[in-house]
Amino acid sequence: MQIGFYLNGLKNYLKGVELLMNLDFEKDDFRFNARVSAIIYNKEKDKVLIFKMDGNDYYMLPGGRIEMFEDSLTAIKREIYEETGFKLDYELSEIQENFVTKDNKKIMQYCFCYKATYNDLIKDEFKCLDNDSQTFYWINIRDIDNYNIVPKASYTLIKENSNLKHIIERN
Repeated sequence: MQIGFYLNGLKNYLKGVELLMNLDFEKDDFRFNARVSAIIYNKEKDKVLIFKMDGNDYYMLPGGRIEMFEDSLTAIKREIYEETGFKLDYELSEIQENFVTKDNKKIMQYCFCYKATYNDLIKDEFKCLDNDSQTFYWINIRDIDNYNIVPKASYTLIKENSNLKHIIERN
């Protein structure tokens, strides 16, 4: 009886509360996800921020999943702030369509990649604010080829200095 009372109370409490979910799904041997990433330079633009998860043999650009009904610019601002505490201005740089197979699962990923500059003092290595198994590193761009970064297109994008325009429209 008391469990039912508490469950009804929880149900009433959650009524009207919007629970955000990542924009991804799985069906059979297929997975789709939409994510954002950022190339974040230091103020001298000679270093870039990357991260590595404990146990992985590769690095990635910081970022994360886009939530349902969230635009990519809002997503990158949220993700980078949650992970690093950085509040930055971003410019869309590239849209990537990645197709990979991992553990017999076909994965299709759309990634909106942004560029930004961090103008404060940098700490060469630091832990992610919301995931202790994730470590960030500021690496020298001239040494970028010594790191196993995925996706591989990131190497060229980090070295380039061009941007495209992006319009977000909501009805």
